[in-house]
Amino acid sequence: MVILLSIATMIISMFLCLYLKLNFIFATAISLGLTYLLFQKLKGKVVHNCTAKLAETSLILEFENNKRIINFKDLTSYKYYSGKNGVILYLNNNIDNFKISSNNYYCKTDDFEVFCNDTITQLDKYRNKYNLALIHEGSIYKTKGMLYFLVFATVIYLLAFMIETKALRIAVGIGGGLYFFIMWTKYFIENKNQLNPKDS
Repeated sequence: MVILLSIATMIISMFLCLYLKLNFIFATAISLGLTYLLFQKLKGKVVHNCTAKLAETSLILEFENNKRIINFKDLTSYKYYSGKNGVILYLNNNIDNFKISSNNYYCKTDDFEVFCNDTITQLDKYRNKYNLALIHEGSIYKTKGMLYFLVFATVIYLLAFMIETKALRIAVGIGGGLYFFIMWTKYFIENKNQLNPKDS
């Protein structure tokens, strides 16, 4: 939302400056300046500092204005998802689904990624020791449906590739081939433990 509002501000301000017949360079400077100021203002409202304390059976999150204690015994499932804009940690129970994330548009995500890995590791230990019913959810790449989707989509892609013209084959082949290579690579990485049970 912050990115979309910033882009909209840049477009609208640029349009108004050109409508007022301002110098193009001056108009560009005004547009970029307003966009930058709005982005910084909105970023301050969506980005919050948090101190996390990870224990054997709980997680304590201290935000700027409040504090939240998540007891592992109350959880029904958990997962850690790495998206295109950063990482997300999901901690679910029967009442609500708690989600905390760090977006690489607004801040560095390295520390948060380490925190997520540590939390998942601790939750796995807790699950194995106290509550085997607690579910460690995998990403979409760990679902059975993802394999069927990849096989079906790859077959359709190969068929489409074979009937296209030579020019389109080059364009589609490079873009589509890279896309499916990335998808299959992610699938095999996510499922390496299931594919190689002796190594787990």
